[in-house]
Amino acid sequence: MLSAACKMRCLATLIALAAIIAPLHAQSKDDADDDPTLIITADFNHDGIADLAKVVFPEQNDPGQAHLIILLGHPDGSFTQETSIAISGPAPSTIIAADFNRDGTPDVMLGDSSGTIFLFPGDGTGKLLPPKPIARFDSVVSIAVADFNRDGTPDIAVSDWRASAVTVLLGDAKGEFRRAWSFSLRMRGKSPHLSAADFNGDGVPDLAVVYDDDDGDTFDVMLGNGNGTFTPAPDLGYVRDPNAHCVT
Repeated sequence: MLSAACKMRCLATLIALAAIIAPLHAQSKDDADDDPTLIITADFNHDGIADLAKVVFPEQNDPGQAHLIILLGHPDGSFTQETSIAISGPAPSTIIAADFNRDGTPDVMLGDSSGTIFLFPGDGTGKLLPPKPIARFDSVVSIAVADFNRDGTPDIAVSDWRASAVTVLLGDAKGEFRRAWSFSLRMRGKSPHLSAADFNGDGVPDLAVVYDDDDGDTFDVMLGNGNGTFTPAPDLGYVRDPNAHCVT
């Protein structure tokens, strides 16, 4: 049984995460005309200095493509653009970075508004190799990365507002993924964002499902079981009066 102090620490952490996630990745079906800010940090060229991967969208009313760029960091805090890749198809909606193929170099993963997730492998010099699709959903709102089954390889959890579900995909250390488990969203038709962390201190990554397009930023906590599945933890979440969310 978690102590009251532990619950309060979890609550404070989740609220802070909601405040951080929303401005970086927020884009719901209701504000699709407003491009989100998509940016992530990693050391893409192995020099020990943080670099940036960023999606640059075309100017408003410009029919051009979005671009994924890599900005290499310097000791003085400045950045130099190393890579620019045109992104064909629908606009990206979320971005993450991790070493998905276990080669020691961070890779970049993008999800787009059509529900496709692309993996851009890093080459270790700050450049990215051509992308490959690794999964398709009805939509992609947010992607969280962690080692959910404790095999040493990054896995992902994907929120899909059209399907009203979160799906867990387990990595195989080669840049491929298999669907392992899914659960339904508490609030259908909303666009929740995900964050992974060990919220109960058992050494297993958990998930926070943050409904930042719900009045008051409500959230659910799913505790990891260590095998890619999760158990709801309603005592750690924050839910408004359920009568306020009547489905018509």
